[in-house]
Amino acid sequence: MTEIRRLTTEDLLQFYRIHAIVYNQRRDFSKEENRKIDPLDHPADWACGVFESGKLLAGMYEIDFLMRFDGHSVKMTGIGGVGTLPEARKGGHIRRIFEKLLPEAYEKGVVFSNLTPFSHDFYRKFGYEIACNRNKIKINTGDLSEIKSKGEFIHILPGNDTSPLAEVHSAYIANINHGIHRDYWQENRAWKRFTKDDPCATGTYLYLWKDETGKARSYIKYQDEVEDGDHNMSVVELAFIDKKGLYGALSIVSGLSAQFENFKWLMPTFIDPFDFTGDAWSIEQEIRPRDMTRVVNVKAALELMRRPCNSEGKYIIEIKDENISANSGKYLVEFSPQGSKVSSTSKNADMSCDIRVLSQLIVGYRTPESAMLSRQEGLEVHDNLETLNRVFTQRPQHVTEYF
Repeated sequence: MTEIRRLTTEDLLQFYRIHAIVYNQRRDFSKEENRKIDPLDHPADWACGVFESGKLLAGMYEIDFLMRFDGHSVKMTGIGGVGTLPEARKGGHIRRIFEKLLPEAYEKGVVFSNLTPFSHDFYRKFGYEIACNRNKIKINTGDLSEIKSKGEFIHILPGNDTSPLAEVHSAYIANINHGIHRDYWQENRAWKRFTKDDPCATGTYLYLWKDETGKARSYIKYQDEVEDGDHNMSVVELAFIDKKGLYGALSIVSGLSAQFENFKWLMPTFIDPFDFTGDAWSIEQEIRPRDMTRVVNVKAALELMRRPCNSEGKYIIEIKDENISANSGKYLVEFSPQGSKVSSTSKNADMSCDIRVLSQLIVGYRTPESAMLSRQEGLEVHDNLETLNRVFTQRPQHVTEYF
C-alpha cells in the first residue's frame, strides 16, 4: 500500500540513506555518530515522502521561509533534498508529492516556491521556471590589490554574537527579490547554521567588516577551494548595505594574495564584476541559470507586485496552472498610487500565459517582450503591451539561501 505523508523523526535515517545513495555521499550508518540527528538539521515534518509497506521510497524537504518580494515579506517554500531510490524511479513518486504539497501550500498562504534543480525540464512539469541567474567569476587575487578600505575585519566564530551579521543581511535583502529572512526561524536557528563551521576544521571563514566609525556594513564568508593545485578563495556569501560595504568586504582579498591564487564568487547578476578592477581582460565569468521559482498564489502575488510610480492603469491576464487549479482563470488588475486591486473577470485578456511564464514576469526576471522571444511556449500578448511593459519590469534577483 502506498502512503504519502510528512516524515517523523523516526523516518529521518531512511531519508538520510536516500540522500547518501542519490547524491553519491559516503556515510556509514552502522556507526553511532552517523545515526545521530543534528539538532540544526531541518525538522522531520519539513519533509514529505512516499512509503510502501513502511519503506521510504522517495522524499523531499519543503522548507518554510519568509522571502522579500517587491518590498514585501511573503511566505515561500524552498524545495530541497529531492530523491528517489534507484529501484523506485520512473514510478511518479516525486510527482505525487508535488500534487500533495502545492495545493497545501496555496491553502497555507504561501506565495512563492523556489528550488535549485538537477534538471530544469523536470521541474517545469510542476510549474517552476528559471528566475534567478548567477554570475560565476574568477579573478586573480593580485588584480584586486587596488581595493583598499579603512575599517576593520572581525573574525566570526561559532557561538559569537550574530546580531551585526543579521543587521547587514536585513539591509542587503530589503530590495532584492528572493532575498530570504534569516530571523524567521525560531531560536536564531538560521544564523546558528550559518556560523557553525570551525575554520580550522573546514577551511571556511567568516569576517564582518566595520567602517572607521565602527558601523557594520558587510560580511564575507569564504572557503579554501583547491583546484588544479591552486588555492582559491571561494565566496560562500557576501552581503553589504551599500557601495562602501561591498568594497570594504572585497578589500580583504588583497591581504590574502599570498595565500590564494584566485578569487571566485557565484555572485548576483545585478553587480558588475568589471567594476572591481582597472583592467578587466583577466576576469573570467560565466552566467549560470541556477534557481527556479513558481508562483503559488497568483492573486496574492499580483496584489503585492510593484506598480508604476505615480500612475494608474489596468490590465487583464489569463493564467493556466495545471498543478494548482485555484490559480487558473482571468484576473483584472487595477493599479494606482494607493495600491493594486485584483478581481476575477470574464472580459477578454490582454495577455494569456501559463504559470511558468507568469513566475518569470512577476518576480522581475524578464519583460513580456523578452518572454515573447523564448523558445518555450506559454505566452500570448493580445493587447495593451505598453501597460504590460510598464508593469512587468526587470528587478534585482538573488536567492540568498541554498536548499
